[in-house]
Amino acid sequence: MPDSTLRYYILFENYEQGLALHGLLDEQGLPNRIAPAPRCFKEAAACGMSLLVEEADIDAVRQCIKENRGEYRAILPLAGQLQARRDKYC
Repeated sequence: MPDSTLRYYILFENYEQGLALHGLLDEQGLPNRIAPAPRCFKEAAACGMSLLVEEADIDAVRQCIKENRGEYRAILPLAGQLQARRDKYC
């Protein structure tokens, strides 16, 4: 069963932008992880890669992006995407 936690997906034109921003956020100690862009964002996700950021961290992430002129295409919220038992068969 999917949870209802709101998370933010940062979408990119290409994976190089995504990897650069991932590195920058890691350097700043801001939690993020590489994830496939959700299918419902098909129109907004050019390269299929996204960075997943928790709601509690999004303001600090936005500030870091602004201060460092990080490149991205969109930051979109979405709830209920992670399933705890996905790919567990026993």
